Amino acid sequence: MDDWSMAAPRGLTDTVHDAILELLMNQGLEPGSPLRTQSLAARLGVSATPVREALARLEGSGLVVRSARRGYRAAALLSPEELAQLVDVRLLVEPGNAERACARADDAFVARLHAAVEAQRTAPTGPGYTGFKHYLEADWSFHELLAEGTGNPFIVRTLDSFRGFVQRLHQVEERVQDAHESVTEHEAIVLAFEEHDPGAAAEAMRRHLRGVLDRAVG
Repeated sequence: MDDWSMAAPRGLTDTVHDAILELLMNQGLEPGSPLRTQSLAARLGVSATPVREALARLEGSGLVVRSARRGYRAAALLSPEELAQLVDVRLLVEPGNAERACARADDAFVARLHAAVEAQRTAPTGPGYTGFKHYLEADWSFHELLAEGTGNPFIVRTLDSFRGFVQRLHQVEERVQDAHESVTEHEAIVLAFEEHDPGAAAEAMRRHLRGVLDRAVG
């Protein structure tokens, strides 16, 4: 029996959510496989209730899918077409985030961006999801910070809805392969902020997202 239920003094549903997420990201649960509540509860040493709650949260992230007759299943890996569609949506949203945030940014905000990039640069990139999850958190925190910088809470909510799908870009990887490129692209965005150039910030974000797609399907 895995001992995730003993992991930390957090909410039990949070702990179970993280345990199932790790299984999904590391192929401890195969893409497309059924997710039986009772089986997962026994595997994690918990009752069925936090498992159901965790699966419902993971459904919202796209990592888990549910049908009326078949229950929950691990989502299939994203196809190249789906990856392109995901990045297309981000291209509609995130360059605008960068442009608006840059127009509003002060020196303190730019310092926070630098700190976010440094956290990403120094985070481990593997092996396995356990090894690179802090890298993914640091990477996504940079994008979250830009959304917050717009001053629009609805933009923050919109970006948050992408998070689970972005995690799936790295599903079943042993290591993050494009960390250097991603950090360099984030640095280019920060440079535009330092120069108080909203248009350049938007274009740097476009280049970054297109690079993410090229590397994901290349």
